[in-house]
Amino acid sequence: MKLKIGDKVYLQKYDVAYILHDLKAFPSGVLNETFDDNQCKAFIMNGPADGFQFKCIYKDPIDVKWLMEQDWIVDYDEYAKMPLAELESLCERLKVEHSESIDGFNAKDGAYRKMHFDTQKDNLNKLGHKIVSLEHLVGFRKGNVKFIFPDEYRGKTTFTSKPQKKLGFFARLFGRSTQ
Repeated sequence: MKLKIGDKVYLQKYDVAYILHDLKAFPSGVLNETFDDNQCKAFIMNGPADGFQFKCIYKDPIDVKWLMEQDWIVDYDEYAKMPLAELESLCERLKVEHSESIDGFNAKDGAYRKMHFDTQKDNLNKLGHKIVSLEHLVGFRKGNVKFIFPDEYRGKTTFTSKPQKKLGFFARLFGRSTQ
């Protein structure tokens, strides 16, 4: 996910890893700023939770513009206030779209698939990345995933909805809490 704060864009490490590993074309400044002396000389992720930190900062106007134009990188502020049920519904619709795109592409003749394979793969990977990011946001909203926001972020980063307590056997059996 990305956060735009003033003239800077913060990205979660998860998104930066995707850009560096899977994209064929991105501004060279993104690479330079990722490994800048002021940030992290080595890009290290110590487990999945480390990927949810908004640790990578991009200030170059060309990089900021490019990052903000990438719709497949979820803009936290755009989706954070969306009602949870609507966010979950969006995830499901995007999963259906992803599946239909695969089926539609596979229905084409072999010559077409060979000619357009790289473009289709890139588009499907970006859509898949967006789906996973939105699922992480759903997890955050439900209290199952922890995001680490930059100190200067003033947006609403916590929600009143808390994960539901798992009920014991008797509580489930009789439909009430035993406490």
